[in-house]
Amino acid sequence: MGAGQGSSGLSKPRLLICGGGIAGLTAALCALKAGLEPLVIERAETLSEVGAGLQVGANAMKVMAGLGLDEAVRAAGHVPEALELRDGESGRVIFSVPAGEAGRARWGGWHVNIRRAALQQVLASALQHRAPGVLRLGAEAVDYTEMADGVVVELADGECIEAQAVIAADGIHSALRRRFASGKHPEYTGHTALRVMAEADDALRVLVPDASIAWAGPKRHAVTYYLHDRRVINFVGVVEQAAPVPEGWHTEASLAEARAAFAGFAEPVAAILEAASEARRWGLYDRPPPSRLARGPVAVIGDAAVPMPPFMAQGASFAMECAWASVWSLATAGGFAAYEKAMAVRGGRILETARRNGRFFHGKSLPALAGYAPVRLAANLSPGFIKQRFDWIYGYDVTAGRALDA
Repeated sequence: MGAGQGSSGLSKPRLLICGGGIAGLTAALCALKAGLEPLVIERAETLSEVGAGLQVGANAMKVMAGLGLDEAVRAAGHVPEALELRDGESGRVIFSVPAGEAGRARWGGWHVNIRRAALQQVLASALQHRAPGVLRLGAEAVDYTEMADGVVVELADGECIEAQAVIAADGIHSALRRRFASGKHPEYTGHTALRVMAEADDALRVLVPDASIAWAGPKRHAVTYYLHDRRVINFVGVVEQAAPVPEGWHTEASLAEARAAFAGFAEPVAAILEAASEARRWGLYDRPPPSRLARGPVAVIGDAAVPMPPFMAQGASFAMECAWASVWSLATAGGFAAYEKAMAVRGGRILETARRNGRFFHGKSLPALAGYAPVRLAANLSPGFIKQRFDWIYGYDVTAGRALDA
């Protein structure tokens, strides 16, 4: 295949999107809606998402609604009844914020828990239906050169593709991201994540609340929630561990290790771990956001822009917001300056809040060390106060005032 040509037949796509994950597929669908000509390249030979479950917040579901996919995502996932913080050891509720219909009414969108693979399938199927051939597999971007009239992206096999603009949506290991990054190496945070999935039988469904729950405890915390039709429970636990653990979701861990790490936690957590059949683990590494989210005709989005620690469940949701905002900026202004101005600030706030949550969950703040009593007291005395703490994240609507209709 000659330089500048993809399987879509476009000799010079208006927009080249590097990465066929959630961020890249969302960006491609946004580009189609805006009347641009996208080409998506993905390094993998087959389209498959690693990982297990994720939470799609109401803020991201507004992006899905804008693309006509909110009902498809909801049907493939599960809407929990509440978002909760609980004391991991006693199981006592610190606060509970209604989700479901109440959350939709408050924030303007559903809160959906879904398998990564299921979400990717919804996006990929929509892209294939709306623009067959736009996705090209087995093509990895390794570098780019900015030209007077666009960008030339070099692939790993030496091929070059010319485009008018480029969005790097290929995650934390993005080669293009290195052109934006600070140059600092990733630093191990001292935290290791453990993931299990458990089939939910009737007994487990009675025991485990239908909520997205963070179970907080000394030097460890866990997050649990149901996936489609409450048939499966997703569990991610984070423990403090001095010895570095490799990144990636493919390292096996023993169930005995996972159970021991959360020994003494409340009965629902213990029951989930007892019902699990396998465990995985990975190290959490801190990557400072790049100094810029865009340079000229090239932008980074999602984890390639602001890598999120898993303490706020906003990695995928922020990526979807970035996809919409970057395409809107390109379609309306011919560049990414407006995208960078909006999402650099929001991404920084989400990142700092996630880091703060990590300290709080593990008892490294005064309220936590006091048994989370101040937060529980505030929730009891003023439930509206706790709900308002979520409004800036879930109530945000990146599509408002940013129409993509061609």
